[in-house]
Amino acid sequence: MTRARQLHAGFHSTRSSSHFSSGGGGGGSLRHRRPKTKDSLEKEKRIRRLDEAIVSGNIEELRKLSVTGAGFVTDGIRRRAWPLLLRTHVPRRQTTVDKSIPHKDDGQVRLDVIRSFTHLSSDTKSQQVYKKQKQDELLHVILDVLQRHPKLSYYQGFHDVCTCLIIVLGKEAATLAAETLAMFFFRDCMLDNLEPVLEQLSLMTALLKLEDPEVQEFLDRSETLPFFPLSWVITWCAHDLQDFDKIARLYDFLICFNPLMSVYMAAAVVMSRREELLEVECDNAMVHTFLTKFPKNVDLELIISHAHQLYTTYPPEALQKRSENWLDENSCVNTFRRPRMHLYDSADENISSTPIDFTPIDELLSKPRIKKEKDASALSKYPNNSLYLYRRNMAAMLAFSAASMGTAALILLNSDMFSPDPSVPSATTQSEPLKNFP
Repeated sequence: MTRARQLHAGFHSTRSSSHFSSGGGGGGSLRHRRPKTKDSLEKEKRIRRLDEAIVSGNIEELRKLSVTGAGFVTDGIRRRAWPLLLRTHVPRRQTTVDKSIPHKDDGQVRLDVIRSFTHLSSDTKSQQVYKKQKQDELLHVILDVLQRHPKLSYYQGFHDVCTCLIIVLGKEAATLAAETLAMFFFRDCMLDNLEPVLEQLSLMTALLKLEDPEVQEFLDRSETLPFFPLSWVITWCAHDLQDFDKIARLYDFLICFNPLMSVYMAAAVVMSRREELLEVECDNAMVHTFLTKFPKNVDLELIISHAHQLYTTYPPEALQKRSENWLDENSCVNTFRRPRMHLYDSADENISSTPIDFTPIDELLSKPRIKKEKDASALSKYPNNSLYLYRRNMAAMLAFSAASMGTAALILLNSDMFSPDPSVPSATTQSEPLKNFP
């Protein structure tokens, strides 16, 4: 099933976690009922465990179930589990929001919303109305986050995240969930530039050196930088996977752990393709092109299991220490378990029924970044030639792409971060078609 059909089905989904049928209608005789299979019995058992965890507020049990099997199984269960995990199941604190002042990124948000939900048919008037309704919902969700937290910057890709939330949760619940995701999980993506995200991605190099040095040595020889999974990390693969069931399954997992888990996931994807990768010609453009494309037939359960194993073996702080690549102390990765900035604090028995206080994070957003090592940067460790090759290959790909992620990447490539040396040509000098890029 194509992504368009999956998304369309997701919008009209009425699946319920409480309804299970063992075969035919309820009035049929035992002779005509299908016997329960091992898989159906396991599914029922999982759903009972999920239901019990949700009713009792057992976050740790939900985290365990997010790592194994089918995750949260259905959208019906997700509509109960995701708000609990994101602490949006309780009313949020009332704050005064001045919606009369447009956010600085208001224009770009509206442009992206217009380009959203293109998979929905608009052949009839009713279909046009429905499509416009979904676009209005998306606009509401994104602008609500930005108006409540004006220090945040919008990035192209956040609309993919919000679209996923709308499909599963509906407009109102998605509005609350998007705020939590922006402040706790995607905050590093929503600063003035994407350098904090590149610093996160640079930790993938350390993971590969520790777990599969042959793969990392191959990447080093081809001068391939670890920034090819950018869209995987900033959209949690909502931009890359075609199967919406897989996107939702991945969200089950990623909302349960530290924001850096998406980088562990990216490393697991790379290692899962090691045999194919090592057969690619050791050329920067060839390797970069191969790795940028998220594998279509990925074994998602294997990836999730491996990512969790990497996360357990090399927790975020330990990984930073071993790699000597420290993220900003106010990075969402490093504040995730900080007092007053932790979604769940085991020392606070009432936290599950207490609205989230975003004030400490808003205060962080008003402060300058703090590095443990002076002038340390994700890009400072890479030679200029590698940076130039990255710019060139990304520019070439963008020249033939109309995907929404293209503009965000183009802005990134034209930033000072990728011009460490005045002699290095800019991305626009490498490809004339980029002038006409939307």
